Amino acid sequence: MASTNSFSQQFVQIDTLLQQTKHYWQLLPFEHLSFPWADNSELVDFVNSLSSQELEALDADDLALRSALSRYLDYELDILAPLSLEQQPEVNVPPWLKAGIKGRKWQQIEKFSSLLNSDKLPVLEWCAGKGHLGRLIGFTQQRQVTSLEWQQSLCQHGAELSKKHNVEQQFYQSDVFSEDVTQYLMPKQHAIALHACGDLHSSLLQRASKKRVEHLSVVPCCYHLIQHQVYQPLSTLAQQSSLRLSIRDLNLSMQQTVVATTREKHHRRVEVAWRLAFDLLQRRLRQVESYLPLPSIKQSMLTGSFEVFCQWACDKKGLALDKDEVDFNTLEQAGWERRALNTKIELVTHGFRQLLERWLLLDRVLFLQQQGYEAKLSLFCPTEVTPRNTLISAKLLKPH
Repeated sequence: MASTNSFSQQFVQIDTLLQQTKHYWQLLPFEHLSFPWADNSELVDFVNSLSSQELEALDADDLALRSALSRYLDYELDILAPLSLEQQPEVNVPPWLKAGIKGRKWQQIEKFSSLLNSDKLPVLEWCAGKGHLGRLIGFTQQRQVTSLEWQQSLCQHGAELSKKHNVEQQFYQSDVFSEDVTQYLMPKQHAIALHACGDLHSSLLQRASKKRVEHLSVVPCCYHLIQHQVYQPLSTLAQQSSLRLSIRDLNLSMQQTVVATTREKHHRRVEVAWRLAFDLLQRRLRQVESYLPLPSIKQSMLTGSFEVFCQWACDKKGLALDKDEVDFNTLEQAGWERRALNTKIELVTHGFRQLLERWLLLDRVLFLQQQGYEAKLSLFCPTEVTPRNTLISAKLLKPH
């Protein structure tokens, strides 16, 4: 078990590094028409020397990426304390219990649930959805489960499944940001959240610690889904930091994909190239040298023509497009060239994504320690199952 001092030291080390290297990661690659750190000629030469295959391979290996970038920066990036993968007991689950749940999602649920055998406390499932996780715990461990979910339709579906499988699981339609939710939090309880996004899991940590809930098991996700424009730190140490994180900055911590089909990768490449090409067009039409973000698009549009995409984008942004004045083939080619540049800039920012995520995780652990919990970080499943695989476990040192 790491001590409070150990976690504090890790946080300060990462915090210092992130502040010193902000010009390499606290930026939006899309906005740049050239390397934003062109003064580092060695780094420019390095990323320019990489083939498409080498770029993709390095981007998929965070440890190798940090090691490679460290050679061209004045900073050592490989400073993260390794996290151990929790050893999980085998649990025999009848096939009908996982019917209708996709394979990778089921693996996450199964691995998470197998780690909760250390106590027999009633379980509170936060942001439960249909309650698949709570239902598995209730069935395999014979524990009482209370599942909270905002959408009433999901509550009804989950309640039907728990009744069908004879699991002691109660559903309550609840807004976890409201004060009313505290009625479901009890000291003698194990509160859990698997991939509750942003402020949703932060709300659990704050409310559960205030109610002195005995045990917490939380796997955070989507740190950028917050209610404020700037991240609100939880721990005293993070609050004292001069690092200010926007929603855009927080999104960097999530930019790791371990599973994508060839078709999905192709569509992503086309979308980035077209968006960057349109950016060149909109700068010309508006006579403004700044990036103009576009809303999300349907994948079906990416199988059409670039010209149709440009017309759609102009319509969305209220721009007049005279097609006779635009060479769409040349413009699209310029977009693909910008995509190559964007990929290289992104690669450098991605060298900091795990550092930023660990900063956020340590903020949560330090907060729980301040509230009187013994807390730790570990991996509940391999990265191949999900890159959001870090588990925060916390146990109240002086329970009621």
